[in-house]
Amino acid sequence: MKVLMCPPLHYAPAPGENPAAAMAEWRGLYRLLREDLHVQVDLLEPRPGLPKLVLAASGGFVWQDAFIVSRLREAERRPESEAWSNFFLVRGYAIPALPEGCRFEGERDLVVVGDTLFAGYRSSEDPAAHEALAEILGREIRSLRLSDGWDLPLDSCLCPLGEGRVLYHPEAFDAPARRILEQNVTQLQSMDPADVLRLGCNALVADGSVILPEGCEATVTRLEQEGVQVHTLPLACYSRDAAGPKALVLKIND
Repeated sequence: MKVLMCPPLHYAPAPGENPAAAMAEWRGLYRLLREDLHVQVDLLEPRPGLPKLVLAASGGFVWQDAFIVSRLREAERRPESEAWSNFFLVRGYAIPALPEGCRFEGERDLVVVGDTLFAGYRSSEDPAAHEALAEILGREIRSLRLSDGWDLPLDSCLCPLGEGRVLYHPEAFDAPARRILEQNVTQLQSMDPADVLRLGCNALVADGSVILPEGCEATVTRLEQEGVQVHTLPLACYSRDAAGPKALVLKIND
């Protein structure tokens, strides 16, 4: 497994927060991946003025030899796209462009479950980006409309664990989206609602191990009873951006 991360050198602390805490939490994940799980981690150089580059999963989506760069919802974050595009362009990746006006936040909006691609969109949005993505990838994409009032990305409510197993938060999806999931996922399991609020669905699966934010006790117990190796990490500094372990990592390949 190979991933890309960006150190939080310019990530601003929340009011009253220790300025060093975000770096310490990020380093905990970085060390766990490299030293304990033997994941290859490449680094994107941090840039002044782009504090949220640390949220690597929102940078885009890698598919074979192509990198689809995000079109971010937050206007102040859109300059991040150049940093991500340049990283992959110099390494020989094709950079197909999504049409203007599309909104797409990379791995945060597009989740792969086995051979099926699910893309989430909010109730106020047009899922036009999904058609463009399907054309670029040459694959069908199943669009999932998120519930009214659910303003977080798809990877905050849908978590593939491998081998057809998926944890999700049913209340984050409208009724047609729930039916799509039920029809296309063989082992669909609800996550404890309290763990969803702790960003448990933003878990990262790395070589068979599951990395969860600290405090997701119900989910940890369930997975360990099923024989899954689980690691938990403190990542509270990133919770204001709905970011758990997965949001800090962009997968390059498995």
